Amino acid sequence: MTIRQGFTLVALLLCAAVANADEILMKNGSRLVGTLVSSSDSEVVFDTPFAGEIKLKQENIESIVTSEGVTLLMRDGRVFRDKKIVEEEGEMIVLDKNESPVEFAVTDIEFVNPEPWRLGEGYKWYGQANAAMEAERGNSDSDDLDIDFESIWRSLTDRYTMRGLWEVEKTNGDKTKNTWWSRNKYDRFSKTDEYNYYGYQIYFEHDEFADLDLRTLTGPYIGRQFFETDYLTMHAEVGIVYVDEQFDVAEDSDNWGSNWEVRLTSGLIPKTELYLDQAGVLNLNEPSDTIINTTAGIRFPILFGFQAAAEVKYEYDGGAVEGVDDTDKTFNFKLGYAW
Repeated sequence: MTIRQGFTLVALLLCAAVANADEILMKNGSRLVGTLVSSSDSEVVFDTPFAGEIKLKQENIESIVTSEGVTLLMRDGRVFRDKKIVEEEGEMIVLDKNESPVEFAVTDIEFVNPEPWRLGEGYKWYGQANAAMEAERGNSDSDDLDIDFESIWRSLTDRYTMRGLWEVEKTNGDKTKNTWWSRNKYDRFSKTDEYNYYGYQIYFEHDEFADLDLRTLTGPYIGRQFFETDYLTMHAEVGIVYVDEQFDVAEDSDNWGSNWEVRLTSGLIPKTELYLDQAGVLNLNEPSDTIINTTAGIRFPILFGFQAAAEVKYEYDGGAVEGVDDTDKTFNFKLGYAW
């Protein structure tokens, strides 16, 4: 084979690759050639031969053309499975199930190649488990261990959530902290507004050195999923709970309360995740006995699902028994795994 034949063969292969590639036309006139990977309601993931996978703001895209079939979930709920996106006279077109052309704009697309659960097919399972350990040797010997986990099953119609935490601390061989809690929730999303939901929860808590043998909270709530994107997720809830507290020394008590929960995560900063969680209970009989737990932190992915996080926790218990501080502040550096 001569050098000229070699260049001709390479040119033919490149032309064939371009002919079988997807194209994105940006509003500034630039055109990208590669493979359309996925799309959410805010960004498009596009695999290019020169820069690998890149994320493009949907608002900056004029049109998309695909060489192979993709699945489109539109904002109005329509689904087009295994369909090519073509362009005719400057308009994007896809064929419906009757092979009739349907014109649409980029902003009409909610997801390209969505996860199965977004199409009503089963559940998405995701969560994380983290651990923070500290050992100090010197004038005093201390060992700390904090373990927390979160496991969520999400479908179009409902969501199951399990969260828990265990903290133990020893100083000079003597246990100085032993606390754990577990929260289990079920959410049912509204048929008329997919962002609204109602649910029921049951919560257990034990704190050996705060004289708390077992605190149980149970009751219904209503909530709203304000955001659920790669850039921002946020939900907020408010409800009514029955609180039963059993103490080792102090007198047991029970009351009705109003609870709330706010959870916010932000991925606006590349390769990091900021998060803020707050849950609280207002004692309707004794408002001064309010419980507020707040966690703020920043999380970094490492490799293969492993992650690191730095966080601060503020825990306030207005009903703490005599001799126990009502406020507890903790700083943690954690290592964990997310799936």
